[in-house]
Amino acid sequence: MKQSELKRLINLLSNESLTMRRSVLAVGFFTLILFASKGVAEAHLSLTSLPFLRGGYTAFAPSATKPLQNKRSRPGPILFGLGNLQRQIDVIGNKIQLETAKVWSDIPKNVGREWGKFTSSIGKLISSEQRQGTKKLDEVIRTFKSVLNGSEVDMAQLLKACRAHLILMKTGGSAMRVVAKDMEANLNKAEALFKKLPREGKHLASLLENERESGIHDGNELKNASAAMGLLWIRRSLAFQLDLYSSLIPSNGKHPKDAAMDAYYKTLSPYHGWMLQKVFPLSLSQMPDRQTFIAKFGGTEPDDLDETYEKEIVKKLKTLVGTWEPIIDTWKEEFQRLDLEDTRRA
Repeated sequence: MKQSELKRLINLLSNESLTMRRSVLAVGFFTLILFASKGVAEAHLSLTSLPFLRGGYTAFAPSATKPLQNKRSRPGPILFGLGNLQRQIDVIGNKIQLETAKVWSDIPKNVGREWGKFTSSIGKLISSEQRQGTKKLDEVIRTFKSVLNGSEVDMAQLLKACRAHLILMKTGGSAMRVVAKDMEANLNKAEALFKKLPREGKHLASLLENERESGIHDGNELKNASAAMGLLWIRRSLAFQLDLYSSLIPSNGKHPKDAAMDAYYKTLSPYHGWMLQKVFPLSLSQMPDRQTFIAKFGGTEPDDLDETYEKEIVKKLKTLVGTWEPIIDTWKEEFQRLDLEDTRRA
């Protein structure tokens, strides 16, 4: 072979070798890019099979493919947003669940509290109505407490108290009707003289003295239309009611009908004639039972009279009886002192 042909062959082989190396290098480069973009860590094609890259792999590529896997495992923007939305929904759901549970747990307490307010309001309403029911009784007690001023009976207060008591008596039913009517007639007699002598008759004693000095009476036989006669029978009527109301204070006392008959024979019957002794007992025989009688003083119905309200009324009756006792005693002493105690039968 000639020398010139040998050179041409060597150049051809060198050119082909260079071309081949370039081709192989290009294939390896694109393979590396493909592997990196897809994040394949365990490629079946080992980089060691490319001897021309040996020594340069560690310098060019990461030592491990895990960062590529981590990068790929990160969710995209949409998935990341959905994840955050899901977490927010879970948070809101948990809050709603907690608040709902709290509300449901508070329902019994709220119901109990509102029911307590309701029953309290009803109790206050009932209590208010009951106070209105005993208003007449309260007025009687209040006015009679102002009657006795030391040892003097104030006439203006006495007449006012008797008028208030008359209103209360008229609510006591048919059993007290005759007693109330009799008391009203006698009250009119006393008021007539007091209106004529408001200053001279300021006290019971001075009123009786002025009337006696006028010569209207015949000794201790009082004129029927006089103030003294009216005041005498008012006092006897109150003494009768004092005994009757005293019997209502104990819960196991006599039936009001029996108590009224006993009080009548003690305080009124000795001064009644044959006719009145028939009329009064007949009226008193219609006396209701204790509960009904007490309910009338409270301005309520027997079915609405509970134990608490009954005790309240009885307590007030006891106060009234205790207020009457010293007044009646002083009243009677003045009549006896002035010799005006008329014991004739009416």
